[in-house]
Amino acid sequence: MKVILVDDEKHATELLELKLRQVNPAVQVLAKFNQPEAALEFMRVTAFDLLFLDIEMPRMNGFDLLEQFAEFHFDVIFTTAYDQYAIRAFRFSALNYLLKPIREEELQQALTGWQQRQTKQLQRTQMSLFQEQLHPTPSLKTRLALPTQEGYEILEVNDIIRCMADASYTHFFLTNGQTLLICRTLKEVEQALEPSGFVRVHHSHLINPAYVRKIVRQEGGYLVMSDQAQVPVTKPKRDWLIERFSTIERS
Repeated sequence: MKVILVDDEKHATELLELKLRQVNPAVQVLAKFNQPEAALEFMRVTAFDLLFLDIEMPRMNGFDLLEQFAEFHFDVIFTTAYDQYAIRAFRFSALNYLLKPIREEELQQALTGWQQRQTKQLQRTQMSLFQEQLHPTPSLKTRLALPTQEGYEILEVNDIIRCMADASYTHFFLTNGQTLLICRTLKEVEQALEPSGFVRVHHSHLINPAYVRKIVRQEGGYLVMSDQAQVPVTKPKRDWLIERFSTIERS
């Protein structure tokens, strides 16, 4: 695995190189740059696999650097101290990121996840989705990028009926009858979709309330969704949904 490190702080690239060697000796650091302008020329003429890229840098930030490429022959793991709103944008667009200060176990997970993927190049659609989520406008529909074995599936959030946990994976059930399985935990999916109104009604189930057709009190309580699935629901979430729909009916 050939990598390039770009961060305007020298100690950051030095420490990251050290941690990379510790967690995976097979990683070959081709170059470290503290000036993104210098990295740009090297990246254009060098074959490599993965770029560890800081976002906030003077003169040319990480996104400015990537804008210099029409297509990407490499993948990117962003290193960032961004806030929770930007983290949600990362998750929506399925961009790889590590929060500073970078922990070794999270670095190892990021490398392992990247190695297991079939598509190992950054996609232009991912960058567009990220910008949409970071700086949303009313005219833009909310979309979500789901990492699959073949690449990325771009969905309208409104087309998602429900999500179901399966260990470290999550099943997506869509309005067109299609199902998708992605390598993300339900917790990660919840953090991305909760601001869009999705509700975690059970430890294994996340639902879009727009597709609830029945709320059943018997047998411990469950929901009937528009795809006829019976989804278990905890009593607090069941009562919350009843109140929510009652409020809508009275308005």
